[in-house]
Amino acid sequence: MIALTTLIPLCVPFERRKEAARGGATFNGEQKCWMAHLGKLDALLPFVPYRYRPDRKPPYIRPWMVPQALWGFNLRAFLTPEDWNRIRKDAYARSGSRCRVCGGRGPQWPVEADEGWAYDDARRIQTLKGVISLCPDCHGVRHWGKTMTEGRQGAALAWMAEVNGWSHTEAARCGDQAMKQWHTRSRHTDWQCDISWAIRTWRVRKTPWY
Repeated sequence: MIALTTLIPLCVPFERRKEAARGGATFNGEQKCWMAHLGKLDALLPFVPYRYRPDRKPPYIRPWMVPQALWGFNLRAFLTPEDWNRIRKDAYARSGSRCRVCGGRGPQWPVEADEGWAYDDARRIQTLKGVISLCPDCHGVRHWGKTMTEGRQGAALAWMAEVNGWSHTEAARCGDQAMKQWHTRSRHTDWQCDISWAIRTWRVRKTPWY
């Protein structure tokens, strides 16, 4: 249990720093981060990482594996480098270059862009819902297959357990369920990829070879 007096990091965009200050947040110069007491977040909810929001319940982060037929069909592959850079940098800016799930940052690079997909298993359509920033640790949980291939499963399990407030057994069960779901979805080869969110929101076009 995290004490209500605990200071937590916030995801504050540069242009909204005055709004955060009015809501009671303070800037920690050493950590270069806006922070607030866990028990005083009512005016700061837009900036609060998911794991600390009172209106959310775990899992805050879990594996989300792409069916094998869609490997390589990520948003970056569909777009020109210029359009992809616009979208990912906007995600970084919107979170103040902090992880939207845990509020942390990576030691080498602060955050990475993560694409949120929804899956229609009946029609076999993968639909893009948006792009957010994640720290490398949370991103490693999301990209479970890559993490296992690289031998980082143990660290990812420990991180998933910590962020969600789970036991190791609960985290392992979630990982197993994700693998089972991936195998089920990967039996089909007729999956389609819908990136209309990016086209509608950012006025981008698919690259010609798609």
